[in-house]
Amino acid sequence: MSPTMAHLNLPEITPSLVLFAAACALLGYVIFGATGFGSAIVSVPLLAHVLPVAACVPMICVLDSFAATSTSWRYRRVVAWSDCRKLVPAMLIGIALGATLLVRLPSAPALLALGMFVTLYGTYTLSGAPRPARMPGWLVWPIGVVGGVFSALFGSGGPIYIVYLSARIREKTALRATASSVVALSVWLRVALFLIAGVLLDVRLLALIVALVPVMLIGLWFGHRVHGRLSTAGVLRLIAALLVVNGLTLLARVLL
Repeated sequence: MSPTMAHLNLPEITPSLVLFAAACALLGYVIFGATGFGSAIVSVPLLAHVLPVAACVPMICVLDSFAATSTSWRYRRVVAWSDCRKLVPAMLIGIALGATLLVRLPSAPALLALGMFVTLYGTYTLSGAPRPARMPGWLVWPIGVVGGVFSALFGSGGPIYIVYLSARIREKTALRATASSVVALSVWLRVALFLIAGVLLDVRLLALIVALVPVMLIGLWFGHRVHGRLSTAGVLRLIAALLVVNGLTLLARVLL
């Protein structure tokens, strides 16, 4: 057994495991197709029941790289490039900081803080409370840096980016396209880190990724149809519900 395979500690890849992984991925990419983010939030906690987290995160990250790139390219004409350009520099600083802290920072307090933040924000949005007419532009720096840190540490920066973008972009397709563009850059950077670390050199993990590509494409197709049937308010409620689910999942992961 190679060092990489020993590190990942993958179980035997059985047909039942592949079917379960496919169901998790399908659900995750329906959500991604509808909102422009959220595949890892949905898929990774479910996949962790049958695969090590050290394998789940890079696997979904690779699938995300293609899902986010294809979605952002397909809807590139409606991407809010101004907001995207403002967010990216702060996000890159956060990713660099997160990569530096990866082996030094205790994960539990950070995950607890992220879980509380996104749960409260999602609950606030679902409650119907009035939102600010437009989030101040200066918040792009703290939100971008914090989102980048959590992307590098836990692969969970999407909810933080979407908090900012959903308060800046009101049109649902532009919001999805812009979120996908930001996620695409983030995941490609993380794919490069996983390659350098050797995590993506495991043949069994690569085979599982290839097997899930068609499922990812089907999920995106369904998600695009769901997006088309929802109003802008409906998409924002779906995003808020996803934030609450993500936050509660993170809190349970830390506290239980």
